[in-house]
Amino acid sequence: MPLITQIKTQKNNKRLNVFVDGKFAFGLDAETLLKEGLKENLEITQQEIEKLIKENEFQKILEKVLRFLSYRPRSQKEILGFLVKKQTGGETEKMVVGKLKDLGMVNDLEFAKWWVEQRKTFRPTGKRLLVTELQQKGISKEIIEQVLAERDYPEELETASQLVEKRKRKWENLPPDKLKKKAFEFLMQRGFDYEVVKEVVAKLGKKE
Repeated sequence: MPLITQIKTQKNNKRLNVFVDGKFAFGLDAETLLKEGLKENLEITQQEIEKLIKENEFQKILEKVLRFLSYRPRSQKEILGFLVKKQTGGETEKMVVGKLKDLGMVNDLEFAKWWVEQRKTFRPTGKRLLVTELQQKGISKEIIEQVLAERDYPEELETASQLVEKRKRKWENLPPDKLKKKAFEFLMQRGFDYEVVKEVVAKLGKKE
């Protein structure tokens, strides 16, 4: 039966290399090593080795995904896309996503709320563009409707008007018709509905 001949700490001191019959077999984190009761001169079956190799792959991929999530929240679609890029096997992929769900780190509803709040705070946009962005992130129609349910016409109108007011300084030397054209194009690019844009631009014209 195969024999664990050496357990050696890796350079980063966070993981350990396990050698079986004098050859490197797999690496593990210290917690898993202790949990499995592995030590030098311990006999180990081939089936156990394969199980631990799979556990090793899972731990390495999980660490990479956690780093990916450390920059900002992600939707499930973004996480799956990351795993595909890392060429993760289907079984490991399911294990990683399952673990993240258990940790509460995969939640499309909370992600969608966060995304909308970020846009509202740092880059206000229209409801139409928010829908498109959330769809691209893989958020379901039901969740999108839920998080945008309170985004009514008056709020859209107020947001669009505020954006134009901030931009007017850049356009102050333009004649009225070009000013309105700039405002119209700007608001449409920011994802506001046509009716909202038309009303804001009409008021802008009256002020001029």
